Amino acid sequence: MRHHHPDAGAPGTTDTPARPAGPSLSRRGLLLLGGAGLASPLLAGLTSSGSAPAGAPALVPRGHDDDVLDARDYGAEGDGREDDTRALQRLLDASARRGRVAYVPAGTYRCSAGLLLRSGVDLHLARRARLVKDWAAPPGMTDAFLRNADFAVKSNEVRITGPGTIGARDHGMTGVVLALYGDDVTIADITIDTYAGGQAVMFAGDRGRIDGITVRGSAPEFGTGGIRVIGGADFLGTGCHVESGDDCLQFVPIGNPEAEPTLYNQSITGGRFVECTGASSASRFMVALLEFTGGEPGTTDMDASVVDCSFQDCHGSAVNRGIVVKNTHSRGAIERLAFTDCTIDMSRAADASTQEIRVQTDPASRGAIRDVTFTRTDVIDAVNSPVRVGGPNISRLTFDGCTFTAPSGAAPTSVVVDGTDQPRFHDCTFVGAPGKRLLVVGPANPVTALSVEDCRFTDLESLWALDLLGVAGARVTGSVFEDTGAASTARAIRVSPTATDVVIEGNDFTGISHPEPVTDRASGAALEGNTGA
Repeated sequence: MRHHHPDAGAPGTTDTPARPAGPSLSRRGLLLLGGAGLASPLLAGLTSSGSAPAGAPALVPRGHDDDVLDARDYGAEGDGREDDTRALQRLLDASARRGRVAYVPAGTYRCSAGLLLRSGVDLHLARRARLVKDWAAPPGMTDAFLRNADFAVKSNEVRITGPGTIGARDHGMTGVVLALYGDDVTIADITIDTYAGGQAVMFAGDRGRIDGITVRGSAPEFGTGGIRVIGGADFLGTGCHVESGDDCLQFVPIGNPEAEPTLYNQSITGGRFVECTGASSASRFMVALLEFTGGEPGTTDMDASVVDCSFQDCHGSAVNRGIVVKNTHSRGAIERLAFTDCTIDMSRAADASTQEIRVQTDPASRGAIRDVTFTRTDVIDAVNSPVRVGGPNISRLTFDGCTFTAPSGAAPTSVVVDGTDQPRFHDCTFVGAPGKRLLVVGPANPVTALSVEDCRFTDLESLWALDLLGVAGARVTGSVFEDTGAASTARAIRVSPTATDVVIEGNDFTGISHPEPVTDRASGAALEGNTGA
């Protein structure tokens, strides 16, 4: 085993381990060289006289307080055989205590227990440095590989940067990989590779930043989640790629009071995922959920909310719904949630009674979903219904500039809206197929104040493009309806006898072959200024 300073990181000491005298590498220099894969050979190549090896760039001397702390000087072997847990813990503690970078050079560092991250830890994993979890644990945060020392106390200003890797020895070594509760946390450029039975990342706190990380190698079965935000304000995840056996990108407070009592029922405000990609092999790509998770509902009511959060320019695939917005167990609300310029490939979904985009509350819930917008957000290769919305307590749901293509599977409808107040479809395109209705409103529970504006319904072959069933107040304006021609029996709009206060005006029905494009079964429905009617 490598010899190291006997006092390195020992409790009560303040000195760093003895290192050769001479030039030191600055924090900035380390990060610049680390990104190019050069830091490890330069650090390893310093001679006892402090000179760099021949041909290597000269290192600029820095003050003592700008030194990095090298894992090898704390006893870490990095050979994949020795247990490096204690050595790495000493390194992390020294980094927090002295405010210096904890540098882990290339190698495989086997750990048989979790590593605790206190406020101020600055961990940098060099290229080809790998921290390996070599024990199985339950899925909770308290047994995560890298985690807070105490989840009742925030670990603030923690930094974990790459380009190294954190993961498990194999899929039998279950548990959460990285769990952090703290403010001003940065996780960047690392790879999480090989994990099962828990999340890759669970985070709560204010001003968290996760940038450019890669999550891969999850167990393919359900139960291995990607990046989950569980609480806090002003989170930003950018440029990440997440391959998961469960949900990939998540705004999901902890909804089981027995799972993580300290972090249960926290609200999330101002969170964003931007330019992230990925794939779920068993579940969903993007979710915002208020529900009991990880156990059966307890006796404590939730009142957490998810507010002012967004997914922007995110693209991925899933097999069991692509996007889910769901509040079934909180008196709080999911509100002002936005999906902008996102796509979800659902070509691998089963042909079953699931939906590619699902917005849902529970009838017994006192919570709500409000002001959710989908802008230029599309389902690609839908197998099942691309969208299903079911209330109550859902209001001001908007689809703007979206394209809905009829499902390739047996589902008879594309978009179904139930129990919702003020749903709006603007500048959307609905593409039909034989035997499919494109937009069905109020089949089970009334919808109020529906607006369909400047939309296009194409490739209609049979049935109705827009089926207004349980509707109290609807306005269909400026939209174009086109069938496939030839032997098409399609009609544009059906208004059921239970619908009230329906206005259909300024639409173009010239592309409908049937002589009666609007089947008006409701008394009082107003048809004004339409062409081809």
